[in-house]
Amino acid sequence: MEEENNPFQAIPLKESIIAPMRLIVPSPAKVNLALWIKGKRPDGYHELITVMHTINLCDTLFFQPSDRFELSIEGSESLPLNRSNLIVKAAQLFKEVTGIKPEVKVKLEKVIPIGAGLGGGSSNAAATLKGLNVIYGNPLSESELVQVASQLGSDVPFFIRGGLAVAYGRGEKLKHYSPASFKLLLVYPGFPCPTKEVYENLPPIERDITIEEAERRIISPLVAGRLREVEEAMENDLEKSKAECVSKVNEVKEVVRACGLKPMMSGSGSSVFALITDQNYDLTPLKSRQWWYKLLNAI
Repeated sequence: MEEENNPFQAIPLKESIIAPMRLIVPSPAKVNLALWIKGKRPDGYHELITVMHTINLCDTLFFQPSDRFELSIEGSESLPLNRSNLIVKAAQLFKEVTGIKPEVKVKLEKVIPIGAGLGGGSSNAAATLKGLNVIYGNPLSESELVQVASQLGSDVPFFIRGGLAVAYGRGEKLKHYSPASFKLLLVYPGFPCPTKEVYENLPPIERDITIEEAERRIISPLVAGRLREVEEAMENDLEKSKAECVSKVNEVKEVVRACGLKPMMSGSGSSVFALITDQNYDLTPLKSRQWWYKLLNAI
């Protein structure tokens, strides 16, 4: 199924709105199994094709009734609580689109590292839209949620459904597939990679690649469980950025490579991941570092 980012039309408010309820919504991270840059667009954005999959590293959003919209965050002191937060932006957009004023208290339990190329903020925004939609009687269909999500950021539409997808355009257009099953090592070295900085320091790249080729290189072998074939095809053009943080990411990759694994930067970094294709790896080189790392699964 393919979701297009069409201009959003106002959706009439449904007559039946249920009272606010308590709700818990998981907000998973993602990794980019490939990211190819096709060139720079006239609007300043980069045209790309990327393959994404959600993983079982999750933030959690807790919703409960209130007399107004409130946000609190546990697990991070750096995230703002004002209108610059994507959760607040998502709630405001939900109100504008549906006419429903969210009267809920939202608590975010933050686990996903910030500035790590894992899509945590985008996932939080999508989880907010999905949570509010359930609480207020599903006034928006899934395709309508995707259209609303596209106004919040390029990665947000992907997290409405999650799983496995090819994203193209700026990353906001999607083609979904049945989720795959695989294990991975994820390493976060403790420093962020600002997306803007990574793209601003990217040399000119013009890849001639299609969605069909992404399916052939990554999707088909991944779904079939041919992980070594996927390993060989995995590429991230953002690793070519001359940004200082990306050069530090390359040092992290060398340590992961010393573990007997094939590492790649996820998204714009700074996290690095590697597929677990067999048991012939040794994490000893990682254990001497002060880095955060986990063995995880695709979901």
